[in-house]
Amino acid sequence: MLRGMSKVRATFSLDSDTNARIRQCGSRHRGGASGYIAELVRKDQMREAVAQLEQFHRANPSYAEDSEAELTAAQAEA
Repeated sequence: MLRGMSKVRATFSLDSDTNARIRQCGSRHRGGASGYIAELVRKDQMREAVAQLEQFHRANPSYAEDSEAELTAAQAEA
């Protein structure tokens, strides 16, 4: 969790195996079960962001080359 962000309490209904796994992993994790869950969420956010970036580059295959050409042209004008 980002420093300075306020924390809120949440309640989840989980099966006993999932709950046991969270407690087990949380016991070895800095921040306990809450820190473990927060880390899983951050990792999921990163996977989603990477997937969106990959999708963007697939939809715009010449983006990197176009950007480089624009930068070169701007530097030549300066």
